[in-house]
Amino acid sequence: MSLFLLGCPPSPFDWGNHDVLRDELPGPTIPKYNGQEIPYDEYMKWVAWGEEWFRNETFGNERLLTDVTGFLNGTVEVPDSGGWRKESFFKFFVEAIDALDSVRGNLYNGNGGGYTHDLVVTFPAGSKLHGGLPLPERLHTGLDVEASATWPVGIVAVPAPAQDEKLPYLLDPNLYAAGERGVGTAPPEKYRVGMSCAICHYSLDVDWDGRTDLQSARLGVATPGTPFKPEDAWAVGNQDLHLGWVFISASNPIAALFASGRPGQKTPAEAKAWMEEILRNYESRPQEVTSEIVRGVQMMPRGYFDDTPDAIHNPLQYPALFTRRNWPFNYDGVMLNASDRNNNVWTISFDPSQLVGLCKDRGGKTSKLLFWMKPGIFSVLSSTQYADLITHYSPAVAHDSTQKQKLRDDILGISDGMPGVLDNDAVVLIDDIPAVVPKEVLEHPDNKTHRRVRKAGEFGADGGQRSQMTGMLGTRVITPRHVREQYPVEQLAATYGLNADEFVSEAVSLMLDWVQPPTNHTALLANARSAGLVEKGYEVFKAQGCAQCHAGPFFTNNKIIPLHEIGTNSARALATEPLQTFIAPEYDPATGKAIARGFWGFLGKFFGSKQKYGYKVVTLRYLWGTAPYLHDGGVAVALDPQAAPAGDDLQALLQRDAAEKVYGAGQILAYREAHPESYFRPNAALSLQAILLQSEREKVIAANKEKVYPVPGSTARVAMEDMNVQGIGHEYWIQDQPGGDNITALIAFLLALDDKPGE
Repeated sequence: MSLFLLGCPPSPFDWGNHDVLRDELPGPTIPKYNGQEIPYDEYMKWVAWGEEWFRNETFGNERLLTDVTGFLNGTVEVPDSGGWRKESFFKFFVEAIDALDSVRGNLYNGNGGGYTHDLVVTFPAGSKLHGGLPLPERLHTGLDVEASATWPVGIVAVPAPAQDEKLPYLLDPNLYAAGERGVGTAPPEKYRVGMSCAICHYSLDVDWDGRTDLQSARLGVATPGTPFKPEDAWAVGNQDLHLGWVFISASNPIAALFASGRPGQKTPAEAKAWMEEILRNYESRPQEVTSEIVRGVQMMPRGYFDDTPDAIHNPLQYPALFTRRNWPFNYDGVMLNASDRNNNVWTISFDPSQLVGLCKDRGGKTSKLLFWMKPGIFSVLSSTQYADLITHYSPAVAHDSTQKQKLRDDILGISDGMPGVLDNDAVVLIDDIPAVVPKEVLEHPDNKTHRRVRKAGEFGADGGQRSQMTGMLGTRVITPRHVREQYPVEQLAATYGLNADEFVSEAVSLMLDWVQPPTNHTALLANARSAGLVEKGYEVFKAQGCAQCHAGPFFTNNKIIPLHEIGTNSARALATEPLQTFIAPEYDPATGKAIARGFWGFLGKFFGSKQKYGYKVVTLRYLWGTAPYLHDGGVAVALDPQAAPAGDDLQALLQRDAAEKVYGAGQILAYREAHPESYFRPNAALSLQAILLQSEREKVIAANKEKVYPVPGSTARVAMEDMNVQGIGHEYWIQDQPGGDNITALIAFLLALDDKPGE
């Protein structure tokens, strides 16, 4: 009987009578070897290394970002004596960092200890980018700069090798050393720049009040006068980051077309037609195509990103990455293993040239790899066309036209056996993934020489069952050579039985498992706790059945809720339906491990455990810092800027009249863009009330249908609903009125779910 039951649907972890306000929070997972936990001091070294690699490791994406997209090197046209003077975006960028301490010329001499949670780049009035896009005089990027740093967190400057130093498109701070706004003499190197995870998942403004709380996020670097610790800046979603503006600072924004799309474009068929126009026109009408793509990329709202490469606006909030027992990962739950999730970001998100694996002559030959079930942009793109499209106006080709063939062959994997342009010593191929990587690429002589072709089963005890998710487009990052040379990776592998190839990824996963949400230090919560509202709210939480899904100390039953049941915006789930239905394995919610294949897997499917596409039950920890809510960030309510301040009385705040509130994500975002110094944001308590009260949610949904969100470079406006930000679904209502006793208590409890909810 026990063998038979192995095929039945698995159950989530049973937390029994766990009391989240009194019982101790389960600790992080310390790796074991031969049945014993590794020494704690050794474990904490790995956590620290994981943080270092989270903020600094690029796996070589600086070549893609510098040679192909021209990151930070777009042309700014500045009004000058009746004409236009052309400057690099990078000039204004380094000047902005140098100005953080209000003293010019000392950027490379400590910069006076200047730091910020929001780097503001200033331009002369009337300046334009890419020949037509108006630049604000003060561009709030949302990038964090630590004290005395010369680059923002998450932007990684890599000195170019000597043989490349004459390339004119490398970034050279010394070009801007002198003059009235000169930044001072820099080191002699010229740079390629890459991105790390930290660009989207660090913030020195921990409590989102528009003021910088920390001067550094490095362990051991204290900031006087703040209640927050350096690690409180880790793993959050950066609500200030405007990744759209950051992307279009590049000289070749066409390379970011996967994140673009026509405003209001909502179906794969519309996206396909749009891509056909791009292909027809990008060589003959480059300015028109560039403007079209720039407009679409810039529409990515502040604090959101768009990682489904389908040219359909489907922005998601940057998620917090507190992963302790919070599997499966991603909003849609397709990633069971934290290292698989890391890999997906490091390959596809960090190197869009890897999307060549989705093209119609590669992965696109099978519906198992197309984003959306219906043909979209990659159904009209061959791998060669895609490589040509993103490199045609690249800085490398503009400098030397012979580089076109080399870059194309590198992206296709023809030249060296490795698709994309990440470092070859940091990537391997997964050979049991059909169609994505052609046979001739897999069999390239270099791949055999350097053992670059691997089996999924090499990556974790259940790697064979996770199969394609170990390398969704056929590639997986491994520990790069420079890490192996600088750290005792091989020694640690021998001592503790580690997989040396996974050391960077596993260390990052350990760090994200170790770090905890920041403490909610607000007077609003302190007063509510003193009034007994947190305790009462916990009783309401249980009585209303919330704990059936948001269970245990981490407030999740680790399940995926089918789309028809949860009812939230469908775009994300439908875009990744092929991944969930065909590729992502079934898993045990109690452990996050893939469950049996073969006969036992067949029984599991027969008895109903087949995974259905939808959205995972997310943890509720750190709700106080993650407004707006739902995966689309569509449930957003704020106090009107003209209204009286929120105050420190939770019930009084929740009872405020509707006329004193701003409903809707678009309304709040539009005000923020028009008044960037305001740091206008959704209010956590008011937005939670709109999650739980039907009357408040109806106002939010109606507001999201209003055409208020600005289309860049025009007077047009679109509704957030047309960008798949609706705020619908999760209709588990509390029967109360705004600011009623039960809803107030419940929200007090939800705001208390930080690192130690009971304290």
